[in-house]
Amino acid sequence: MLPCLAEDSGLRGLGEPAAPGSMNHPMQLMPDDSTSNQDLSQQSSNAPVDYSKDKPSAIFLKPRIEQSVISKPFTLRGAVEYAQQNYPNILKGQSQMRAADRNVTVQKITEYMPDSLLQYQELFASHNKLSQVFFGSPVFPAISGPAVGTSSLSSYFFSAGGVSLDWAPLDFGLHKARIQLAKKLSEQTKSNYSATELDVGLTAANAFLDSVIAIEQVKAAEQNVISFDQFSKIVEAQVKASLKPGADESLALAQLANARNDLIRAEMSRDLAFANLANAMGLGGRMVDIDASGIADKKEPAQIQKATPVFEQVPIFKAANSVVLSAMAQKKVLDKEYYPVIHMLGGFNLRSSGLSPIVPGRRQDTNVAGVLPVIPNYQLALIVNWNFLDVFRLHQEKRVQQERIYQQQQESNLVMQNLRTQDVQARARVKAALALAENMPIQVQASVIATHQAEARYKTGLGSVAQVAQANEVLAQSRVQEAIAKVGVWRALLSVASTHGDLHPLLSESDRIQKGL
Repeated sequence: MLPCLAEDSGLRGLGEPAAPGSMNHPMQLMPDDSTSNQDLSQQSSNAPVDYSKDKPSAIFLKPRIEQSVISKPFTLRGAVEYAQQNYPNILKGQSQMRAADRNVTVQKITEYMPDSLLQYQELFASHNKLSQVFFGSPVFPAISGPAVGTSSLSSYFFSAGGVSLDWAPLDFGLHKARIQLAKKLSEQTKSNYSATELDVGLTAANAFLDSVIAIEQVKAAEQNVISFDQFSKIVEAQVKASLKPGADESLALAQLANARNDLIRAEMSRDLAFANLANAMGLGGRMVDIDASGIADKKEPAQIQKATPVFEQVPIFKAANSVVLSAMAQKKVLDKEYYPVIHMLGGFNLRSSGLSPIVPGRRQDTNVAGVLPVIPNYQLALIVNWNFLDVFRLHQEKRVQQERIYQQQQESNLVMQNLRTQDVQARARVKAALALAENMPIQVQASVIATHQAEARYKTGLGSVAQVAQANEVLAQSRVQEAIAKVGVWRALLSVASTHGDLHPLLSESDRIQKGL
């Protein structure tokens, strides 16, 4: 049987029963536009109906989904570049990079912009004071002014408005360390995007090569059908001439039917491969076509796999290393957090009170009785804040952060080790793929000769139908394996591109092959 790329699960649903209740209205399952009202009247009157003019119509067990078609065939470069520009993860990564860049600006503003506050208050409250101590709390507002000799719930107006600035430009490098951390996180986001871009391109290229193999599989299946069709005609002629038994004709027709089944499976594999390619390009659910010229025709692309890799520039390694640099920047922030912070404060305010500033407990008659603030004040201050006991917490946090740095360094070393191993494996794949591609034409040619010899032996009565069928199956398999071997060279080169982190040599070679550059 002809090998098929599709899995067995791809045949699920073929021949399954219809949904429950779907047979309640059979005309909806098998609509017949050729049946007119006159035909229905003939049926009702038991008159004979002529079905010879009936046309077969499609059966839809589910509503039809209209698919938009991308008419222009994609080359290998076109598929990769389209995916790297339109795949959702690419668009998401671009948004993350823009956000990370803007976050650096936000961090600079946060670190160096003074804290400002503009506030206005209008109060109507009683004024009773006690000699007591309270920590500051919104529940117990501060009451200024002299105490009165009595307690009363008489209410007065109080008002205040003002502005204050708190600027801490001197912090012994803490601002700069936090900004550097934001920059490292931005670089980490960009490195992750580069790795995502490469991964999307590799996935699209791999799906493209799968589609090429599926196309070649269909071609081999079609050739197999033609071969069995021609042979069945030979057997039919032999049987009619009474030179061969009738069983040979049945066996030949069975082999022809089996070849047609292989063609159906191959076409399904091709359609599934195209759907997978569309999904890899960000066109899921849409129908695409490819330009496979040259990919399975040329025996050997240029020796681009001999390029010396620079593993430090591979996106996946740069992404792993950026995590290390971000962790080191975080430790730098911890190193700067212990130093004192110098605050420069300044402010201006206006206040007013409904109480007399001279006679305790008496309402004043000027300044609108405390409704509008009219008494000005300003303040300037230099404050040094130093949480000196943080030395214990920071010491432990830095030890924890140092362990995280060590862990990320080992992750980076592991990525480098895997890249070097994958490079050796990729070169071995290229070597084997080139050897297979060179040897497969010999196998195909031998299979063609064996098929001709089997047919000749059958015509002379020295062979059987089974031997001819076996020879044709071997020929069909050899043709598919030859296409797979030629595409396998590209797939091996794709593994090299993955290890080296650069698709450009592969795409340039595909342009040379597909466009004749």
